[in-house]
Amino acid sequence: MPFQPDTPSRVVFGENLRRARVAKGLSQESLGEQAGVHRTFVGAVERAENNVSIDTMEKLAAAVGLSIAALLDPQGLPE
Repeated sequence: MPFQPDTPSRVVFGENLRRARVAKGLSQESLGEQAGVHRTFVGAVERAENNVSIDTMEKLAAAVGLSIAALLDPQGLPE
């Protein structure tokens, strides 16, 4: 589902990350382990509560098998 044009990038990234994680059948804990971050941080990113560094975005994207660009795509991920 596409986002509104004025949706902040961290909201788009977080929601797309959640969709990708769920599609892969990963828990927040297992995603965090794969990306080298704590599970509570994964949840905060998915809820757009934290700004995320590019380095961490790369780790999270790699853990779900996508590029940062795909997770920042305001058109969203296929459901």
